[in-house]
Amino acid sequence: MSVPTTTAVSDVPIRRGFMASALAALFVLTLRQNLHGRRPLVLSLLFLLPAVLAAVFQFVPYPPAPEMLEFALVFNLIPHALAPLTALLYAAGAIQDEVEEQTLTYLLLRPLPRWALYGTRLVAAWLTTAVLTVLFTTLTLTVIYWNTPELWGGVLPRRAAVLAGLMALAQAGYCSLFGLFGLLARRALIAGLAYIIIIEGILSNFNFEAVVQRLTVTYYFRVLSLRWLVPSRSGEWPLDLTAAPSADECLLTLLAVSVLFLLLGAILMRQREFRMKTAEGR
Repeated sequence: MSVPTTTAVSDVPIRRGFMASALAALFVLTLRQNLHGRRPLVLSLLFLLPAVLAAVFQFVPYPPAPEMLEFALVFNLIPHALAPLTALLYAAGAIQDEVEEQTLTYLLLRPLPRWALYGTRLVAAWLTTAVLTVLFTTLTLTVIYWNTPELWGGVLPRRAAVLAGLMALAQAGYCSLFGLFGLLARRALIAGLAYIIIIEGILSNFNFEAVVQRLTVTYYFRVLSLRWLVPSRSGEWPLDLTAAPSADECLLTLLAVSVLFLLLGAILMRQREFRMKTAEGR
């Protein structure tokens, strides 16, 4: 029996050309991988939790106001816990999953430059997480405002559409960051969870003259939510809106940071050598 050895994939002389059809095929393949298996099922069940909680609260003797449920579930639980967790699982695994499953070699043998391969898989991860987040956020909003006059016109489609844009924008920031984690950290999931809990979860709730807050996606999500949607009980967020950046500045910051992290990940992907196990002599 041959003994498995390791060889550097980058040592294989391959001519890499940019092919739109190959990129499209890779994008579709990645989407199919993202939607296959237990991961999307488990995440869907987790995302159903806010809607289930909202439905249960409708039947208690003294149900909370829809605005309170919206603030707790839609503006806190989903964007601060479920959404970043989803981005971490998909974006950090964009390349790491292929390394662990010993299938990265087949991707690197495609006639694609490494930066394009990385960017395509990360965009597919963003699209998957954005669709999941937007879909279940809209479902939760619908359950919260069911049988209320605000549902049609106020909540659907206007409020839901604005929230969808905010969630998709936040996921772009998270995916670009966690994609970089997947290339830099051996234990990317652990590092990502630590980041979500400590940075996005704890430090973002302390107002250190907004210095630490401005380093988080949570901060810009909250500022945009306050400027565009004015959620109830938003005074519980440690934000001074008069000193906060404008909506345009928040948008530009999130987009710029997302592009920057994407470029850094693409550069790292291009320079890094991946050692894969292969059969000796094959």
